[in-house]
Amino acid sequence: MAEVLLVLLLAIEIAFAVLAIRTVAAWIHQPDRRHGNLAIAIGSLAIVMLLAPSLTGTGANTQLLTDLAAVIFLVSGYGLLMFRDSFVPFGVAKTRLVTLLIVAVGLLDIAVQLPADPESPHNAVQSLALVSTVGVWAFCILEPIVTFWIASRGRPEVEKARLRAISAGYAGLLLVVLIGTVAGTANDALSVVIDLFALATVPVLYVAFFPPVWLRRIWRQPEEDQFRNAMHDLLLYSPDRATLADRALVWAERLVGGEAAFVLDSDGSVLAARGISSDDAASLSKRFSYLSVDGRGDGHAPWRAGRSLVVPLELRPGRGAMVIVSGRLSPLFGDDELARLREYAVSITAGIDRVTLSSKIAALERAKTDFLNVASHELRGPMTVIKGYLTMLEAGALGELSPKARSVLPLLISKSDEVNWMVEQMIEASRLEEGRLALKRQHVDIVELTDSAIDGVRMLLSDHDLKVDAPVEAIEAEVDPDRFQIVVRNLLSNAAKYSPAGTDITVDVRRVDSQALVSVTDRGVGIAESDQEQLFSRFGRIESSVHVQGTGLGLWLSREIARMHDGDLTVTSTLGEGSTFRFTVPVSK
Repeated sequence: MAEVLLVLLLAIEIAFAVLAIRTVAAWIHQPDRRHGNLAIAIGSLAIVMLLAPSLTGTGANTQLLTDLAAVIFLVSGYGLLMFRDSFVPFGVAKTRLVTLLIVAVGLLDIAVQLPADPESPHNAVQSLALVSTVGVWAFCILEPIVTFWIASRGRPEVEKARLRAISAGYAGLLLVVLIGTVAGTANDALSVVIDLFALATVPVLYVAFFPPVWLRRIWRQPEEDQFRNAMHDLLLYSPDRATLADRALVWAERLVGGEAAFVLDSDGSVLAARGISSDDAASLSKRFSYLSVDGRGDGHAPWRAGRSLVVPLELRPGRGAMVIVSGRLSPLFGDDELARLREYAVSITAGIDRVTLSSKIAALERAKTDFLNVASHELRGPMTVIKGYLTMLEAGALGELSPKARSVLPLLISKSDEVNWMVEQMIEASRLEEGRLALKRQHVDIVELTDSAIDGVRMLLSDHDLKVDAPVEAIEAEVDPDRFQIVVRNLLSNAAKYSPAGTDITVDVRRVDSQALVSVTDRGVGIAESDQEQLFSRFGRIESSVHVQGTGLGLWLSREIARMHDGDLTVTSTLGEGSTFRFTVPVSK
């Protein structure tokens, strides 16, 4: 049994030594105050465990080792308390008071010369020193257990789990010390059980202070669904770059923890900041040169600068960066967090670039709309005057014209009608884009409306043989008469433009189930199937052997008007044989 106890004791010492080496290595890799305090705390406890077997017997050497062990034991408590302070600060006055208390107790232990064996007789002063030592160390470990657990309430999932894991780590350290004390007074069988429990506690400490990748993923899991939904909204519905960057910082902090974060644009300006002022963020950027990549790996991976984690953003104008400042309640950043942030940064970069391009496209769209609005209204006045004088000339109100001059009047009037028609399309398109195209529905006869629309463009159809097939009875529907006729005139105008003179143009008006149908068929050039959908896009024009004038707005406007009536506008066509456009609206019930 003695051999088993010896092996277990050796295993505990080795396990604790390995944990201490791990904390020191982490401190060397990232030499900040937090890692340093943890290395001091765990390293000191490991030294105490290694010294414990030597604290036997009497003499000057034994007393020296006893005093050293007592001091190192208190140093471990100080390291644990300062590690807690790096997360939740005490305040300057309280920190100084606790430090002075630990130093005083350490000097008292040395002065009273505590015996190496706790079971040996103690005088009153030695008993006071022993109680003070245990009490101070207990405070250094019990207070953080409670503080970390309370601080975890209401925190994001990652930070909550991290704080509670550290609280559990402190509790594990307390158990190891208590178990070691109890094991010294227990029988062999109980000592084996206690030592096994102590040995099993060491992995818990490792996980608490250096959480592995799989555990950090479990911590994040409760927020994964929220994260995916937030990413969807973030990338698709952020109206501008600053808003997207600000929303991106929220989840950057929640994913890996952090007290503050900000995004730097490619020109070095602060695009968004959370938990830190823009001026302070700019000062940090100048100090650490976050946009520089000299000597920092491949220039794309996240890297550390002081207490900050810098995530490069490869924006279209140039390199930017997302900076997360490690705060009091932040996790110790590990490889998994860095890989996660790199993936997140790619999405954020794409989102910011998308918003940039969308803003430019929106600006161009507004410019085109403004041009349509201004041009159409500026053209309407002069064209009205021109059409009026041409009509007066045709009627003879301005005197007799020569036969040659009179012969060109129909063509001039037709062309003025064509220009007026394009101006009307531009005005309607502008209203539609601005959301001002409101329908004025009336209960009307579709057959009569179609006849009126044909009369309005009859001059354009003079070179074609127009055939109209319409029923005698009325087909009644709730439509906007003016907008309905715009669609029909558009279809007839296109049929005349894209079919040779002398060919037939057929208009068919009928009721099909609950729909009123107006179809226009020509025998023109036809449209390839691959080009048919493009017909209904704004400014959409297709290449053909026939060059005709137009704005590219007619069919787009016509389909939009049809759909505003809860109907539709469709086309069937064969290249070289002609096309049929079908305009449908619901009939009245």
